[in-house]
Amino acid sequence: MPLLPWQQHVCRNALALNAKGWQHRTNVILVARQSGKTHLLRMRILAGLLLWDEKLIIATAQSREVALETFRSVVDIAQNTPWIANEIKRVSVTNGKEELELKNGARYKIVAPTAGGPRGLTADLCIIDELREHSTFDSWAAMTYTLQTTGGQIWTTSNAGDATSVVLNRLREQALQSISSPGSDASLYYAEWSADPTLKIDDRDGWYQANPSLGYLIDEDTLEARYRSDPSNVFRTEALCQWVDVLDSPWPPEAWANCTNTELRFDQALPTMLAIDVTPDRRHAALVAVQQLDDEENIGAHLLDTWEADGAIDDLAIAGAIAKHARDLNARVVGFDRYTASGIAARLASVGIPVADCSGQAFSTACDELLGAMVSGRLQHAGQETLCEHVLSSARKWTSDGGWRIIRRQSAGPIAAAVALVIATHYAIQPLPKAELYIG
Repeated sequence: MPLLPWQQHVCRNALALNAKGWQHRTNVILVARQSGKTHLLRMRILAGLLLWDEKLIIATAQSREVALETFRSVVDIAQNTPWIANEIKRVSVTNGKEELELKNGARYKIVAPTAGGPRGLTADLCIIDELREHSTFDSWAAMTYTLQTTGGQIWTTSNAGDATSVVLNRLREQALQSISSPGSDASLYYAEWSADPTLKIDDRDGWYQANPSLGYLIDEDTLEARYRSDPSNVFRTEALCQWVDVLDSPWPPEAWANCTNTELRFDQALPTMLAIDVTPDRRHAALVAVQQLDDEENIGAHLLDTWEADGAIDDLAIAGAIAKHARDLNARVVGFDRYTASGIAARLASVGIPVADCSGQAFSTACDELLGAMVSGRLQHAGQETLCEHVLSSARKWTSDGGWRIIRRQSAGPIAAAVALVIATHYAIQPLPKAELYIG
C-alpha cells in the first residue's frame, strides 16, 4: 500500500529523530479533502503498533463516526494481511470500547472527543482527525497531556477551517510565527497544501497547489463539478484549503459592503422599528433600529446599543434602556425572538411598549427579506464596526423545507446584532398604514 509523494514528504519530516527521540512532538497536516489524509493516518498507526513499540495509540475526531471509520479500516487491513493477522491478540468492536490489541501488547483504541474521554490514559501516539471542528481546547488538552511522560507524538489532519476552528487556528498561527523566528518551536511540524489566496477560485494552478493527490486519486473533472455546485466558501475550504470567516455565509460577496453609506444619519422623525436579541449564553445583547427612509422603499439600519457581561446580562436594565429608546423614537414596534428575549419583551409589553415575536418560520422568512434588501441595494448602513462584524460572522443553515436561516452555532462569534437586524428589517419593509378620508 504505497504512499503518494506528498505523504512520503510528510513522513520524512514528521518522523525525524533527534537525540531524545521524536524531533517533532506535534504534527499538523492540512490538505484538501479526498487527498489521502486517512490513508496516511492508517499507515502511521500500523507503523506504531508493529514497528516502533508504541504501547498505546488513542484516536478521536469531532465526529465519532470519523474516528470509527479509520479504526475499521485499520482493523480490516490488519485482519486481511496474513503477517499482521498473526500478530493480532483480540479485536473489540463493542460500542464505546473499540480496541485492537496485538500479541506484543500494543493497543489502538477510540476515545470520546470530550475533555474526559482520554483522561487517565498514558499514550505513545494520539491521533486527532478533522481538527478544524474543535472549537475549544478541552479535548485537545486532554489528548496531548496523555503524552507528557512518554515523549510520544500527536498527529492531526484537517482541511482549512474558519474563525470557529480555534485549536487549528492557534497551531497555524504558531507555525507562521516560527517562519520569522526559525527554530522557535522545533517540536511542531506543520505542513499545509493550500491554494494561493491571490489566485481566482477557478484557477487550476490553485487547484493543484491544494490537491497533491490530483492526478492520483482525483481529477480536474471532479473538482470542476464541486466548483460549479458548491457555495464559494465551501469550495474554498474543502477543495482549496483556504481560510474563510464563516463556512457558509448567507450573504453574497461584497453585498453588505455595497450597502454602506457613510453619510447615513439616524433621523428621529422617520418611522422606526426596533429589535432586540440576546445570545443563548446571555452574555451579549444588541438593539438595532431600522428606519423607513423618505421614499419608503429604502431602509436604513443602525446599531443603537449593545450589552456584554462576564456572567449574565441584566434583563431589567436592558428592558429599561429599550423602553426609553422606544418612547424617544416613537418606535412602531420592538421585535424579538421568543427563544432568547421573551423576558425582556414581557417587561416592555407590561409598560405599554408594542412588541412582536419574530421566531421560527417567521425568522426564516425575515432572513430572506434581509438578503433581498441587501442584494437589491434597498438597505443602507453607516458601516458601524460591531454591526458589520456580527453580520459578516453569520453562518447559514438550510432548513428541511428548502428555506434557510442564520444560526449562531457555526457563526464566527456573537451575531446578536445580525439577528436583531433581521427582525427589525422584517417589520421595516412592511407598508405603513395610511389614513384615508371618506365623505358620504
